Amino acid sequence: MSAILWSSFLLSGGSYVAACALFWALVRQRPIIRLGPKWPAHLLQLGAAFQLVYLIVFSVIDRRCPVYSLHTALGIVSLVGVLTYAVLSRGRRLEALGGFVAASAVVFLTAARSIAARPPEPNDRWLMAIHITSNLLGGGVLLVAGCAAAFYLWNETRLRNRRVLGQGTKLPPLESLDAVVHRLLWIGLPLLTIGMLTGQLVIKQAEIVTSGDKLRALLSTASWLLLLAVLALRQFARWRGRRPALVTLVGAIGVLAIIALYVGRALLGDGL
Repeated sequence: MSAILWSSFLLSGGSYVAACALFWALVRQRPIIRLGPKWPAHLLQLGAAFQLVYLIVFSVIDRRCPVYSLHTALGIVSLVGVLTYAVLSRGRRLEALGGFVAASAVVFLTAARSIAARPPEPNDRWLMAIHITSNLLGGGVLLVAGCAAAFYLWNETRLRNRRVLGQGTKLPPLESLDAVVHRLLWIGLPLLTIGMLTGQLVIKQAEIVTSGDKLRALLSTASWLLLLAVLALRQFARWRGRRPALVTLVGAIGVLAIIALYVGRALLGDGL
């Protein structure tokens, strides 16, 4: 089992790195030697398949529910991000976004390998399972949304400065990025809403609430309010352009900051 575990880990990481390099070669308009433009996406999906095998084998060895392991949780976030990109990129030129998703998957895969803590099983397992699962799915979706918002801001700045996209880096069109951000908010925000509400119940039932728990709850609420405001203004006030992309990016960074706090806590030996 350990041989399968390490093989799938290395093959997944290698596929993600290769996909990232090929994506950025396409973005920089550099020809991929004897390879078609579909190869980066194929390698990204291959990396996700190897990572799924890795997570399954790890869960079997670990002998506990995957959602209670931060190691597995980080893998689920990156897998959701990869699958979200694979669905949204059909018919759209989102190579720059794919390069970021592949790089993020490598970071999450590497960070997960560095976590060895085994947190205790929660008292209310069903509530905690719903809380963690909804946050993982929402976090993976918003990872891609934040990336799309960042590229929107970059692309919009290039156009405002009258830089020709045919020279140098080629970024996705603004219309595609705006549509991607809007759709991802509709998917990710309901999941985060479930995660936030169940998180409040978890805190109320907890015997000890640390300052770190309070900080994560505060960041979660602030990020949720920002993303909710963006979605409401886009839907009812036709809010478009640079400002909603900027607020979406800030909200997505807040969600990723919560994940980073969990990772930091686990690396210090405090678990999930």
